[in-house]
Amino acid sequence: EPLLAMSLAYVASLGQAQVTLHGEGSPGSRPLRTVPRFYAQLTACGQTPVTPRIRPTSRALSRPLSTLCASASAASVWQCRRRNQARKATGSASGSSPLNLGNAKQGVKEKTEAESSDSGSWVLPSVDKDVGEYYAGRAPNYAWVQTSETLYLFTRLPEVEAEAEADGPNVTLELQQEGTIVRLIVHGNAILNGRLAHQIKPGEQIWMVEEAADGKDYVVCELDKLTPGINWASVMEPEVEATADYSHAVVEMPEILSEEEEKLVGETIEHLQKSHRILAPVEGRAAAFGDVLTVDMQGYELQSDGSRGEPLEIGSATGLEVELGAGGLSRKVEASLEGIAVGETRDVEVTLGQRAGGLGGTAIICAVTCQELKEQQLPELTDDFAQMIKRQDLFKQAGTAEGIPEEEEGSAEKFTLADLRAEITQEVRQVAQTQSNTNVDTQLQSHLRQKIKVTCNWADLGSQEAVLDEELAVRARFVAEREGLMPLIDMDAVDRQAWDKLGEPDEGESLKQVGKDPAREYQDAHRTVLRETTMNEVLHWLRQNMELVEADEGQ
Repeated sequence: EPLLAMSLAYVASLGQAQVTLHGEGSPGSRPLRTVPRFYAQLTACGQTPVTPRIRPTSRALSRPLSTLCASASAASVWQCRRRNQARKATGSASGSSPLNLGNAKQGVKEKTEAESSDSGSWVLPSVDKDVGEYYAGRAPNYAWVQTSETLYLFTRLPEVEAEAEADGPNVTLELQQEGTIVRLIVHGNAILNGRLAHQIKPGEQIWMVEEAADGKDYVVCELDKLTPGINWASVMEPEVEATADYSHAVVEMPEILSEEEEKLVGETIEHLQKSHRILAPVEGRAAAFGDVLTVDMQGYELQSDGSRGEPLEIGSATGLEVELGAGGLSRKVEASLEGIAVGETRDVEVTLGQRAGGLGGTAIICAVTCQELKEQQLPELTDDFAQMIKRQDLFKQAGTAEGIPEEEEGSAEKFTLADLRAEITQEVRQVAQTQSNTNVDTQLQSHLRQKIKVTCNWADLGSQEAVLDEELAVRARFVAEREGLMPLIDMDAVDRQAWDKLGEPDEGESLKQVGKDPAREYQDAHRTVLRETTMNEVLHWLRQNMELVEADEGQ
Protein backbone atom coordinates (compact mmCIF):
# COMPACT_ATOMS: atom_id res chain seq x y z
CA GLU A 1 0.00 0.00 0.00
CA PRO A 2 2.78 2.57 0.73
CA LEU A 3 4.31 1.72 -2.64
CA LEU A 4 0.97 2.23 -4.37
CA ALA A 5 0.48 5.56 -2.59
CA MET A 6 3.91 6.70 -3.69
CA SER A 7 3.17 5.72 -7.27
CA LEU A 8 -0.15 7.55 -7.31
CA ALA A 9 1.47 10.62 -5.81
CA TYR A 10 4.12 10.50 -8.52
CA VAL A 11 1.51 10.40 -11.30
CA ALA A 12 -0.48 13.22 -9.75
CA SER A 13 2.66 15.35 -9.57
CA LEU A 14 3.07 15.17 -13.32
CA GLY A 15 -0.10 17.21 -13.81
CA GLN A 16 -0.71 15.39 -17.07
CA ALA A 17 -2.70 12.31 -16.06
CA GLN A 18 -5.74 11.81 -13.91
CA VAL A 19 -5.78 8.80 -11.60
CA THR A 20 -8.98 8.16 -9.69
CA LEU A 21 -10.19 5.28 -7.60
CA HIS A 22 -13.50 3.88 -8.67
CA GLY A 23 -15.52 0.79 -8.01
CA GLU A 24 -17.72 -0.76 -10.67
CA GLY A 25 -20.19 1.75 -12.07
CA SER A 26 -19.20 4.54 -9.71
CA PRO A 27 -19.39 8.20 -10.81
CA GLY A 28 -16.46 9.47 -12.82
CA SER A 29 -15.57 6.24 -14.56
CA ARG A 30 -15.74 6.30 -18.35
CA PRO A 31 -18.99 4.67 -19.52
CA LEU A 32 -18.53 1.97 -22.13
CA ARG A 33 -21.11 2.31 -24.88
CA THR A 34 -21.76 -1.40 -25.01
CA VAL A 35 -22.37 -1.33 -21.24
CA PRO A 36 -20.01 -4.14 -20.22
CA ARG A 37 -19.61 -4.90 -16.50
CA PHE A 38 -15.89 -4.41 -15.95
CA TYR A 39 -13.71 -3.81 -12.94
CA ALA A 40 -10.67 -1.59 -13.49
CA GLN A 41 -7.46 -3.06 -12.26
CA LEU A 42 -3.92 -1.68 -12.31
CA THR A 43 -0.75 -3.68 -11.81
CA ALA A 44 1.72 -1.49 -9.94
CA CYS A 45 5.24 -2.82 -9.63
CA GLY A 46 4.02 -6.38 -9.62
CA GLN A 47 1.37 -5.78 -6.96
CA THR A 48 -2.44 -5.85 -7.29
CA PRO A 49 -3.94 -2.74 -5.74
CA VAL A 50 -7.54 -1.60 -5.46
CA THR A 51 -9.39 -0.63 -8.60
CA PRO A 52 -7.99 2.63 -10.02
CA ARG A 53 -8.62 3.79 -13.59
CA ILE A 54 -6.12 5.78 -15.61
CA ARG A 55 -7.67 8.32 -17.97
CA PRO A 56 -5.23 10.14 -20.29
CA THR A 57 -5.51 13.88 -20.75
CA SER A 58 -5.07 15.69 -24.05
CA ARG A 59 -1.36 16.16 -23.38
CA ALA A 60 1.12 13.31 -23.61
CA LEU A 61 3.01 12.31 -20.48
CA SER A 62 6.47 13.78 -20.33
CA ARG A 63 7.84 10.72 -18.49
CA PRO A 64 6.92 7.04 -18.78
CA LEU A 65 4.74 5.33 -16.21
CA SER A 66 6.81 2.17 -16.22
CA THR A 67 7.44 2.60 -12.51
CA LEU A 68 3.70 2.44 -11.98
CA CYS A 69 2.32 0.16 -14.65
CA ALA A 70 4.42 -2.12 -16.78
CA SER A 71 4.17 -1.27 -20.49
CA ALA A 72 1.06 0.92 -19.98
CA SER A 73 1.22 3.88 -22.37
CA ALA A 74 -0.21 7.28 -21.50
CA ALA A 75 -2.84 6.80 -24.19
CA SER A 76 -4.13 3.50 -22.79
CA VAL A 77 -7.15 2.60 -20.75
CA TRP A 78 -6.85 -0.73 -18.99
CA GLN A 79 -9.83 -2.46 -17.58
CA CYS A 80 -10.22 -6.06 -16.63
CA ARG A 81 -12.27 -8.35 -14.48
CA ARG A 82 -12.08 -11.88 -13.19
CA ARG A 83 -15.01 -14.16 -13.68
CA ASN A 84 -14.73 -17.88 -13.10
CA GLN A 85 -10.94 -17.50 -13.21
CA ALA A 86 -11.15 -15.94 -16.72
CA ARG A 87 -9.85 -12.43 -17.25
CA LYS A 88 -11.80 -9.95 -19.43
CA ALA A 89 -10.08 -6.74 -20.57
CA THR A 90 -10.24 -3.56 -22.56
CA GLY A 91 -7.72 -1.27 -24.16
CA SER A 92 -7.63 1.90 -26.25
CA ALA A 93 -5.75 4.76 -27.81
CA SER A 94 -3.24 3.98 -30.51
CA GLY A 95 -4.09 0.33 -30.08
CA SER A 96 -1.12 -0.66 -27.90
CA SER A 97 -1.75 -3.54 -25.54
CA PRO A 98 -2.52 -2.06 -22.12
CA LEU A 99 -0.16 -4.39 -20.24
CA ASN A 100 2.89 -6.39 -21.12
CA LEU A 101 0.88 -9.50 -21.75
CA GLY A 102 3.71 -11.58 -23.12
CA ASN A 103 3.42 -13.94 -26.05
CA ALA A 104 0.19 -15.80 -25.42
CA LYS A 105 0.17 -17.23 -28.92
CA GLN A 106 2.01 -20.34 -27.75
CA GLY A 107 -0.84 -21.14 -25.40
CA VAL A 108 -3.65 -20.90 -27.92
CA LYS A 109 -5.55 -24.14 -28.21
CA GLU A 110 -5.84 -25.66 -31.62
CA LYS A 111 -9.21 -25.09 -33.23
CA THR A 112 -10.74 -26.09 -36.48
CA GLU A 113 -10.74 -23.52 -39.25
CA ALA A 114 -14.53 -23.39 -39.19
CA GLU A 115 -14.63 -22.54 -35.48
CA SER A 116 -12.09 -19.73 -35.73
CA SER A 117 -12.99 -18.03 -39.01
CA ASP A 118 -16.62 -18.83 -39.85
CA SER A 119 -18.25 -15.68 -38.48
CA GLY A 120 -21.54 -16.74 -40.01
CA SER A 121 -22.05 -19.18 -37.15
CA TRP A 122 -21.07 -16.74 -34.39
CA VAL A 123 -23.53 -15.56 -31.76
CA LEU A 124 -22.39 -11.97 -31.30
CA PRO A 125 -22.55 -10.01 -28.05
CA SER A 126 -25.37 -7.51 -28.02
CA VAL A 127 -24.72 -3.81 -28.54
CA ASP A 128 -26.78 -1.36 -26.54
CA LYS A 129 -27.42 0.79 -29.61
CA ASP A 130 -29.89 0.93 -32.50
CA VAL A 131 -27.94 -0.72 -35.31
CA GLY A 132 -30.91 -1.93 -37.36
CA GLU A 133 -30.91 1.00 -39.79
CA TYR A 134 -27.34 0.40 -40.99
CA TYR A 135 -25.52 -2.38 -42.82
CA ALA A 136 -24.05 -5.26 -40.85
CA GLY A 137 -21.68 -7.90 -42.16
CA ARG A 138 -19.68 -11.02 -41.46
CA ALA A 139 -16.31 -11.85 -42.95
CA PRO A 140 -13.67 -14.49 -42.28
CA ASN A 141 -12.43 -13.92 -38.70
CA TYR A 142 -14.56 -10.85 -37.95
CA ALA A 143 -18.05 -9.38 -38.03
CA TRP A 144 -19.41 -5.87 -37.64
CA VAL A 145 -22.45 -3.71 -36.95
CA GLN A 146 -22.70 0.08 -36.94
CA THR A 147 -24.65 3.13 -35.92
CA SER A 148 -24.56 6.62 -37.36
CA GLU A 149 -21.44 7.48 -35.36
CA THR A 150 -19.76 4.20 -34.38
CA LEU A 151 -18.46 1.01 -35.98
CA TYR A 152 -18.37 -2.12 -33.80
CA LEU A 153 -16.00 -4.95 -34.78
CA PHE A 154 -16.20 -8.45 -33.31
CA THR A 155 -13.67 -11.26 -33.42
CA ARG A 156 -13.60 -14.53 -31.48
CA LEU A 157 -11.14 -14.59 -28.57
CA PRO A 158 -9.18 -17.85 -28.80
CA GLU A 159 -9.12 -20.16 -25.81
CA VAL A 160 -5.71 -20.23 -24.17
CA GLU A 161 -3.90 -22.46 -21.74
CA ALA A 162 -3.92 -21.59 -18.04
CA GLU A 163 -0.47 -20.01 -18.05
CA ALA A 164 -1.28 -17.75 -21.00
CA GLU A 165 -4.71 -16.96 -19.57
CA ALA A 166 -3.10 -15.60 -16.42
CA ASP A 167 -1.42 -12.90 -18.51
CA GLY A 168 -4.72 -11.71 -19.99
CA PRO A 169 -5.73 -11.25 -23.63
CA ASN A 170 -3.02 -10.21 -26.06
CA VAL A 171 -4.73 -7.64 -28.29
CA THR A 172 -3.20 -4.94 -30.48
CA LEU A 173 -5.48 -2.32 -32.04
CA GLU A 174 -3.75 0.43 -34.00
CA LEU A 175 -4.93 3.21 -36.32
CA GLN A 176 -2.44 4.86 -38.63
CA GLN A 177 -2.36 7.60 -41.28
CA GLU A 178 -5.10 9.71 -39.73
CA GLY A 179 -7.46 6.81 -39.16
CA THR A 180 -7.30 5.28 -42.63
CA ILE A 181 -5.16 2.22 -41.79
CA VAL A 182 -6.20 -0.36 -39.16
CA ARG A 183 -4.19 -3.13 -37.54
CA LEU A 184 -5.97 -5.58 -35.25
CA ILE A 185 -4.01 -8.55 -33.87
CA VAL A 186 -5.44 -11.01 -31.35
CA HIS A 187 -3.03 -13.48 -29.77
CA GLY A 188 -0.65 -13.10 -32.69
CA ASN A 189 -3.33 -13.61 -35.34
CA ALA A 190 -3.79 -10.71 -37.76
CA ILE A 191 -7.55 -10.12 -37.96
CA LEU A 192 -7.41 -6.80 -39.86
CA ASN A 193 -4.39 -5.19 -41.45
CA GLY A 194 -4.88 -2.64 -44.19
CA ARG A 195 -6.81 0.37 -45.44
CA LEU A 196 -10.30 1.04 -44.12
CA ALA A 197 -13.23 1.78 -46.40
CA HIS A 198 -13.68 5.15 -44.63
CA GLN A 199 -11.87 7.14 -41.97
CA ILE A 200 -12.02 6.52 -38.22
CA LYS A 201 -11.30 9.12 -35.53
CA PRO A 202 -7.78 8.27 -34.40
CA GLY A 203 -6.96 8.18 -30.71
CA GLU A 204 -10.48 7.35 -29.53
CA GLN A 205 -10.67 3.67 -30.40
CA ILE A 206 -11.17 1.18 -27.58
CA TRP A 207 -11.41 -2.59 -27.34
CA MET A 208 -12.94 -4.84 -24.73
CA VAL A 209 -13.77 -8.47 -24.16
CA GLU A 210 -17.43 -9.43 -24.02
CA GLU A 211 -19.17 -12.73 -23.40
CA ALA A 212 -21.89 -13.68 -25.89
CA ALA A 213 -25.11 -15.51 -25.07
CA ASP A 214 -23.51 -18.85 -25.94
CA GLY A 215 -20.68 -18.30 -23.45
CA LYS A 216 -18.03 -17.53 -26.07
CA ASP A 217 -15.72 -14.56 -25.52
CA TYR A 218 -15.26 -11.89 -28.19
CA VAL A 219 -12.92 -8.99 -28.61
CA VAL A 220 -15.18 -6.01 -29.36
CA CYS A 221 -13.58 -2.95 -30.96
CA GLU A 222 -15.43 0.33 -30.78
CA LEU A 223 -14.38 2.81 -33.50
CA ASP A 224 -15.85 6.28 -33.92
CA LYS A 225 -16.54 7.30 -37.51
CA LEU A 226 -14.79 10.46 -38.63
CA THR A 227 -17.88 11.35 -40.71
CA PRO A 228 -21.16 10.42 -38.98
CA GLY A 229 -23.97 9.10 -41.15
CA ILE A 230 -21.87 7.14 -43.64
CA ASN A 231 -23.31 3.66 -44.06
CA TRP A 232 -20.23 1.45 -44.39
CA ALA A 233 -20.84 -1.22 -47.03
CA SER A 234 -17.59 -2.88 -45.99
CA VAL A 235 -15.02 -2.45 -43.23
CA MET A 236 -11.94 -2.68 -45.41
CA GLU A 237 -11.37 -0.87 -48.67
CA PRO A 238 -12.14 -3.17 -51.62
CA GLU A 239 -9.18 -4.64 -53.46
CA VAL A 240 -9.20 -3.57 -57.12
CA GLU A 241 -7.12 -5.02 -59.94
CA ALA A 242 -7.11 -4.20 -63.64
CA THR A 243 -6.87 -7.63 -65.23
CA ALA A 244 -6.66 -6.21 -68.77
CA ASP A 245 -6.55 -2.92 -70.66
CA TYR A 246 -9.83 -1.15 -69.88
CA SER A 247 -9.13 2.03 -71.87
CA HIS A 248 -10.16 0.62 -75.26
CA ALA A 249 -13.75 -0.65 -75.42
CA VAL A 250 -15.40 -2.13 -78.49
CA VAL A 251 -19.04 -1.07 -78.61
CA GLU A 252 -21.86 -2.15 -80.89
CA MET A 253 -23.80 0.89 -82.06
CA PRO A 254 -27.49 0.18 -82.68
CA GLU A 255 -28.87 1.80 -85.82
CA ILE A 256 -32.44 2.87 -86.45
CA LEU A 257 -33.47 2.08 -90.02
CA SER A 258 -35.34 4.69 -92.02
CA GLU A 259 -38.41 2.46 -92.30
CA GLU A 260 -38.50 2.02 -88.51
CA GLU A 261 -38.24 5.77 -88.08
CA GLU A 262 -41.08 6.38 -90.52
CA LYS A 263 -43.21 3.79 -88.71
CA LEU A 264 -42.67 5.52 -85.37
CA VAL A 265 -43.60 8.89 -86.90
CA GLY A 266 -46.79 7.42 -88.35
CA GLU A 267 -47.74 5.79 -85.03
CA THR A 268 -47.21 9.09 -83.22
CA ILE A 269 -49.44 10.99 -85.64
CA GLU A 270 -52.12 8.31 -85.33
CA HIS A 271 -51.95 8.63 -81.55
CA LEU A 272 -52.49 12.40 -81.88
CA GLN A 273 -55.48 11.76 -84.11
CA LYS A 274 -57.02 9.32 -81.62
CA SER A 275 -56.50 11.77 -78.77
CA HIS A 276 -58.80 14.16 -80.70
CA ARG A 277 -61.29 11.56 -81.93
CA ILE A 278 -65.05 11.80 -81.87
CA LEU A 279 -67.04 8.70 -80.86
CA ALA A 280 -70.29 8.39 -82.81
CA PRO A 281 -73.00 5.77 -82.13
CA VAL A 282 -73.16 2.88 -84.64
CA GLU A 283 -76.48 1.88 -86.13
CA GLY A 284 -77.34 -0.92 -88.49
CA ARG A 285 -74.14 -2.99 -88.15
CA ALA A 286 -72.23 -5.20 -85.77
CA ALA A 287 -68.87 -4.45 -84.08
CA ALA A 288 -65.70 -4.36 -86.16
CA PHE A 289 -62.05 -3.84 -85.30
CA GLY A 290 -61.40 -0.18 -84.54
CA ASP A 291 -64.83 0.29 -82.93
CA VAL A 292 -65.17 1.23 -79.27
CA LEU A 293 -67.46 -0.98 -77.18
CA THR A 294 -68.88 -0.42 -73.72
CA VAL A 295 -69.29 -3.87 -72.16
CA ASP A 296 -70.24 -5.61 -68.92
CA MET A 297 -68.32 -8.73 -67.94
CA GLN A 298 -69.21 -11.50 -65.51
CA GLY A 299 -67.03 -14.45 -64.58
CA TYR A 300 -68.40 -17.95 -63.93
CA GLU A 301 -66.93 -21.23 -62.85
CA LEU A 302 -66.28 -23.55 -65.77
CA GLN A 303 -68.23 -26.81 -65.49
CA SER A 304 -66.86 -30.09 -66.80
CA ASP A 305 -69.32 -29.95 -69.73
CA GLY A 306 -68.16 -26.44 -70.66
CA SER A 307 -71.23 -24.68 -69.27
CA ARG A 308 -71.44 -21.90 -66.67
CA GLY A 309 -71.13 -22.69 -62.98
CA GLU A 310 -71.38 -20.40 -59.97
CA PRO A 311 -70.71 -16.67 -60.57
CA LEU A 312 -67.32 -15.31 -59.53
CA GLU A 313 -66.31 -11.91 -58.21
CA ILE A 314 -63.09 -12.09 -60.15
CA GLY A 315 -63.29 -11.53 -63.90
CA SER A 316 -66.29 -9.19 -63.51
CA ALA A 317 -66.68 -5.51 -64.51
CA THR A 318 -69.34 -3.04 -65.67
CA GLY A 319 -69.14 -0.11 -68.09
CA LEU A 320 -65.74 -1.18 -69.42
CA GLU A 321 -64.70 0.73 -72.58
CA VAL A 322 -62.78 -1.43 -75.06
CA GLU A 323 -61.32 -0.60 -78.48
CA LEU A 324 -61.29 -3.74 -80.56
CA GLY A 325 -57.85 -4.46 -81.86
CA ALA A 326 -56.04 -2.08 -79.48
CA GLY A 327 -54.92 -4.87 -77.15
CA GLY A 328 -56.94 -3.77 -74.13
CA LEU A 329 -58.19 -7.34 -73.72
CA SER A 330 -56.69 -10.68 -74.60
CA ARG A 331 -56.60 -11.55 -78.27
CA LYS A 332 -59.00 -14.43 -77.67
CA VAL A 333 -61.61 -12.17 -76.07
CA GLU A 334 -61.23 -9.41 -78.69
CA ALA A 335 -61.55 -11.95 -81.50
CA SER A 336 -64.74 -13.34 -79.96
CA LEU A 337 -66.28 -9.85 -79.78
CA GLU A 338 -65.89 -9.13 -83.48
CA GLY A 339 -69.40 -9.00 -84.94
CA ILE A 340 -71.19 -8.65 -81.59
CA ALA A 341 -74.32 -6.51 -81.55
CA VAL A 342 -75.65 -4.15 -78.88
CA GLY A 343 -77.46 -6.16 -76.17
CA GLU A 344 -75.82 -9.44 -77.23
CA THR A 345 -73.92 -11.60 -74.71
CA ARG A 346 -71.12 -13.97 -75.65
CA ASP A 347 -69.39 -16.55 -73.43
CA VAL A 348 -65.63 -16.82 -73.74
CA GLU A 349 -63.46 -19.42 -72.02
CA VAL A 350 -60.37 -17.71 -70.54
CA THR A 351 -57.55 -18.67 -68.22
CA LEU A 352 -56.88 -16.33 -65.31
CA GLY A 353 -53.39 -14.86 -64.97
CA GLN A 354 -51.13 -14.73 -61.94
CA ARG A 355 -52.72 -11.50 -60.73
CA ALA A 356 -55.79 -13.56 -59.88
CA GLY A 357 -53.97 -14.84 -56.79
CA GLY A 358 -55.05 -18.30 -55.75
CA LEU A 359 -57.16 -18.66 -58.90
CA GLY A 360 -54.23 -17.95 -61.20
CA GLY A 361 -54.11 -20.50 -64.01
CA THR A 362 -57.78 -21.44 -63.52
CA ALA A 363 -60.02 -21.67 -66.60
CA ILE A 364 -63.34 -19.82 -66.25
CA ILE A 365 -66.18 -18.59 -68.45
CA CYS A 366 -66.35 -14.86 -69.04
CA ALA A 367 -69.74 -13.62 -70.19
CA VAL A 368 -69.38 -10.35 -72.15
CA THR A 369 -72.45 -8.20 -72.86
CA CYS A 370 -72.22 -5.30 -75.33
CA GLN A 371 -74.07 -2.25 -73.94
CA GLU A 372 -72.90 0.38 -76.45
CA LEU A 373 -71.18 0.40 -79.81
CA LYS A 374 -69.43 3.46 -81.23
CA GLU A 375 -67.12 4.16 -84.12
CA GLN A 376 -64.12 6.46 -84.06
CA GLN A 377 -64.16 9.53 -86.27
CA LEU A 378 -60.59 10.79 -86.53
CA PRO A 379 -59.69 14.35 -87.61
CA GLU A 380 -58.29 14.69 -91.09
CA LEU A 381 -54.57 15.18 -91.48
CA THR A 382 -54.51 18.79 -92.65
CA ASP A 383 -52.63 21.97 -91.82
CA ASP A 384 -55.54 22.95 -89.55
CA PHE A 385 -55.00 19.77 -87.54
CA ALA A 386 -51.27 20.51 -87.30
CA GLN A 387 -51.96 24.08 -86.13
CA MET A 388 -54.35 22.80 -83.42
CA ILE A 389 -51.64 20.41 -82.13
CA LYS A 390 -49.04 23.19 -82.16
CA ARG A 391 -51.29 25.61 -80.23
CA GLN A 392 -51.89 22.98 -77.57
CA ASP A 393 -48.17 22.33 -77.32
CA LEU A 394 -47.38 26.06 -76.92
CA PHE A 395 -50.11 26.38 -74.30
CA LYS A 396 -48.48 23.65 -72.23
CA GLN A 397 -45.08 25.33 -72.61
CA ALA A 398 -46.53 28.63 -71.40
CA GLY A 399 -47.39 26.97 -68.10
CA THR A 400 -43.79 25.93 -67.42
CA ALA A 401 -41.04 27.92 -65.71
CA GLU A 402 -39.16 28.26 -69.00
CA GLY A 403 -42.19 29.49 -70.91
CA ILE A 404 -42.55 29.64 -74.70
CA PRO A 405 -39.22 30.00 -76.53
CA GLU A 406 -38.94 33.36 -78.23
CA GLU A 407 -38.48 31.78 -81.65
CA GLU A 408 -41.68 29.76 -81.16
CA GLU A 409 -44.00 32.69 -80.41
CA GLY A 410 -46.70 33.01 -83.07
CA SER A 411 -45.45 29.94 -84.94
CA ALA A 412 -48.77 28.06 -84.65
CA GLU A 413 -50.53 30.28 -87.23
CA LYS A 414 -48.08 29.27 -89.97
CA PHE A 415 -47.57 25.70 -88.86
CA THR A 416 -48.16 23.01 -91.49
CA LEU A 417 -48.63 19.25 -91.53
CA ALA A 418 -45.13 18.95 -92.99
CA ASP A 419 -43.78 20.95 -90.04
CA LEU A 420 -45.58 18.59 -87.65
CA ARG A 421 -44.03 15.56 -89.32
CA ALA A 422 -40.59 17.20 -89.16
CA GLU A 423 -40.92 17.96 -85.45
CA ILE A 424 -42.09 14.44 -84.67
CA THR A 425 -39.23 13.00 -86.72
CA GLN A 426 -36.74 15.11 -84.77
CA GLU A 427 -38.24 13.93 -81.46
CA VAL A 428 -38.09 10.31 -82.59
CA ARG A 429 -34.43 10.74 -83.45
CA GLN A 430 -33.72 12.36 -80.07
CA VAL A 431 -35.40 9.48 -78.26
CA ALA A 432 -33.49 7.02 -80.42
CA GLN A 433 -30.23 8.84 -79.62
CA THR A 434 -30.99 8.72 -75.90
CA GLN A 435 -31.71 5.01 -76.13
CA SER A 436 -28.55 4.54 -78.14
CA ASN A 437 -26.50 6.42 -75.52
CA THR A 438 -28.04 4.31 -72.79
CA ASN A 439 -27.18 1.21 -74.75
CA VAL A 440 -23.58 2.39 -75.18
CA ASP A 441 -23.27 3.24 -71.48
CA THR A 442 -24.53 -0.22 -70.57
CA GLN A 443 -21.89 -1.80 -72.81
CA LEU A 444 -19.15 0.40 -71.33
CA GLN A 445 -20.16 -0.56 -67.79
CA SER A 446 -20.12 -4.21 -68.80
CA HIS A 447 -16.64 -3.59 -70.22
CA LEU A 448 -15.47 -2.27 -66.84
CA ARG A 449 -16.87 -5.35 -65.10
CA GLN A 450 -14.93 -7.61 -67.46
CA LYS A 451 -11.59 -5.77 -67.27
CA ILE A 452 -11.46 -4.77 -63.58
CA LYS A 453 -11.66 -7.24 -60.71
CA VAL A 454 -13.08 -6.21 -57.32
CA THR A 455 -12.60 -8.32 -54.18
CA CYS A 456 -14.31 -7.33 -50.95
CA ASN A 457 -16.08 -8.72 -47.89
CA TRP A 458 -19.33 -6.82 -48.34
CA ALA A 459 -21.99 -6.27 -45.72
CA ASP A 460 -25.43 -7.78 -46.18
CA LEU A 461 -26.64 -5.25 -48.77
CA GLY A 462 -30.03 -6.89 -49.25
CA SER A 463 -29.62 -8.21 -52.79
CA GLN A 464 -27.05 -9.33 -55.34
CA GLU A 465 -28.00 -6.35 -57.49
CA ALA A 466 -26.93 -4.01 -54.68
CA VAL A 467 -23.57 -5.80 -54.47
CA LEU A 468 -23.08 -5.41 -58.24
CA ASP A 469 -23.90 -1.70 -57.98
CA GLU A 470 -21.32 -1.27 -55.20
CA GLU A 471 -18.68 -3.07 -57.22
CA LEU A 472 -19.43 -0.99 -60.31
CA ALA A 473 -19.08 2.21 -58.29
CA VAL A 474 -15.73 0.95 -56.98
CA ARG A 475 -14.54 0.26 -60.53
CA ALA A 476 -15.57 3.74 -61.68
CA ARG A 477 -13.75 5.36 -58.76
CA PHE A 478 -10.67 3.25 -59.51
CA VAL A 479 -10.56 4.45 -63.13
CA ALA A 480 -11.28 8.06 -62.17
CA GLU A 481 -8.40 8.13 -59.69
CA ARG A 482 -5.99 6.21 -61.90
CA GLU A 483 -6.66 8.31 -65.00
CA GLY A 484 -6.64 11.67 -63.21
CA LEU A 485 -10.36 12.36 -63.63
CA MET A 486 -11.21 13.21 -60.01
CA PRO A 487 -9.89 16.82 -60.26
CA LEU A 488 -12.46 17.36 -63.03
CA ILE A 489 -15.29 16.83 -60.54
CA ASP A 490 -16.58 20.04 -58.94
CA MET A 491 -17.04 18.94 -55.33
CA ASP A 492 -18.83 22.19 -54.46
CA ALA A 493 -21.38 21.38 -57.16
CA VAL A 494 -21.67 17.84 -55.76
CA ASP A 495 -22.40 19.28 -52.31
CA ARG A 496 -25.08 21.62 -53.72
CA GLN A 497 -26.71 18.82 -55.68
CA ALA A 498 -26.68 16.62 -52.58
CA TRP A 499 -28.56 19.28 -50.63
CA ASP A 500 -30.99 19.70 -53.53
CA LYS A 501 -31.56 15.95 -53.64
CA LEU A 502 -32.01 15.87 -49.89
CA GLY A 503 -34.76 18.47 -50.21
CA GLU A 504 -36.74 16.58 -52.86
CA PRO A 505 -40.14 15.54 -51.43
CA ASP A 506 -40.92 11.84 -51.33
CA GLU A 507 -43.37 10.46 -53.87
CA GLY A 508 -46.86 11.72 -53.11
CA GLU A 509 -45.59 14.42 -50.74
CA SER A 510 -45.38 18.18 -51.28
CA LEU A 511 -42.76 18.85 -48.61
CA LYS A 512 -39.66 16.93 -47.59
CA GLN A 513 -39.87 15.56 -44.07
CA VAL A 514 -36.70 15.53 -41.99
CA GLY A 515 -35.95 12.00 -40.80
CA LYS A 516 -34.62 10.82 -37.47
CA ASP A 517 -31.06 10.56 -38.83
CA PRO A 518 -30.27 13.72 -40.89
CA ALA A 519 -26.56 12.86 -41.08
CA ARG A 520 -27.39 9.51 -42.69
CA GLU A 521 -29.82 11.11 -45.16
CA TYR A 522 -27.26 13.70 -46.27
CA GLN A 523 -24.46 11.15 -46.66
CA ASP A 524 -26.75 8.88 -48.71
CA ALA A 525 -27.66 11.79 -51.01
CA HIS A 526 -24.02 12.89 -51.29
CA ARG A 527 -22.88 9.36 -52.12
CA THR A 528 -25.54 9.04 -54.84
CA VAL A 529 -24.62 12.35 -56.49
CA LEU A 530 -20.87 11.76 -56.26
CA ARG A 531 -21.16 8.27 -57.73
CA GLU A 532 -23.31 9.50 -60.62
CA THR A 533 -20.87 12.33 -61.33
CA THR A 534 -17.86 10.02 -61.16
CA MET A 535 -19.52 7.47 -63.43
CA ASN A 536 -20.38 10.17 -65.98
CA GLU A 537 -16.76 11.34 -66.06
CA VAL A 538 -15.51 7.78 -66.54
CA LEU A 539 -18.05 7.02 -69.28
CA HIS A 540 -17.14 10.25 -71.07
CA TRP A 541 -13.47 9.26 -70.93
CA LEU A 542 -14.24 5.76 -72.24
CA ARG A 543 -16.34 7.14 -75.13
CA GLN A 544 -13.36 9.15 -76.33
CA ASN A 545 -11.33 5.95 -76.68
CA MET A 546 -13.97 3.41 -77.71
CA GLU A 547 -14.31 1.71 -81.07
CA LEU A 548 -17.77 1.59 -82.65
CA VAL A 549 -18.72 -1.42 -84.73
CA GLU A 550 -21.90 -2.71 -86.32
CA ALA A 551 -23.95 -5.18 -84.34
CA ASP A 552 -22.67 -8.26 -86.19
CA GLU A 553 -19.02 -7.19 -85.74
CA GLY A 554 -19.04 -6.87 -81.94
CA GLN A 555 -16.93 -8.56 -79.35
